[in-house]
Amino acid sequence: MAQQKVSFKKWWKNITGTKATKVGLFHVELVDSIVYAGVPVQYTVNGQTRCQGYIPTIVSKCGWYLKENATKARGIFRVSGSAKRVSELQLIFDTPPKYGSQLDWTGYTIHDASNVFRRYLNHLPDPVIPLEFYERFRDVHRNLTDEEEQIAAYQELISKLPPPHSCLLMYLLDLLALFAYHSEDNLMDSKNLASVFQPGVISHPNHAMSPGEYMTSAAVLKFLIDHQSRPATSAPTYDPKS
Repeated sequence: MAQQKVSFKKWWKNITGTKATKVGLFHVELVDSIVYAGVPVQYTVNGQTRCQGYIPTIVSKCGWYLKENATKARGIFRVSGSAKRVSELQLIFDTPPKYGSQLDWTGYTIHDASNVFRRYLNHLPDPVIPLEFYERFRDVHRNLTDEEEQIAAYQELISKLPPPHSCLLMYLLDLLALFAYHSEDNLMDSKNLASVFQPGVISHPNHAMSPGEYMTSAAVLKFLIDHQSRPATSAPTYDPKS
């Protein structure tokens, strides 16, 4: 998918001029928590490091750790971690003022990281693809059959998402494309990844108990993963240690 057209820099300048109440990360709107618990995500393009925008601390920390250690782990994102350790991680990422930015992963496993990562996404009040865009993304899947037309339609929709949501979506697609690239080892192809991440990325409370609607949304996410334009092996590698 193409880079979003919305100027994150302009949005960030406006939003950081407001005062945000620091209440945590879990169950908090992305557009609110990103102000006090966001870190820059960096991409390397033609040898130059560029800043894409900001993503939640928990996404950056877990994403980096998983890319470094779990791309070839079988069943990653499906295998359960320790309930106790996952709860500990949630508390760490939910606590000011650092929100887990100084977390040392010693004592935690890749499955603990993948579980708390998915838990965060699943508890967003508004999914990564906001509810107001839910049917618009699904309409592309239902109404268009030409692949190039679908890609163009999704690119246009992504460009219209609120900047924090478009940035997080682009990061997730890069991350999932990387794991799909290694699916022969980890057994998590784009279809499996889409089924696991669909609830946090593209879902609606009105369709929570509808298998048919779930399959439509999962198909949308699978298409987005399959057609992520950036090569899978060059997904972001930023490690937020500060």
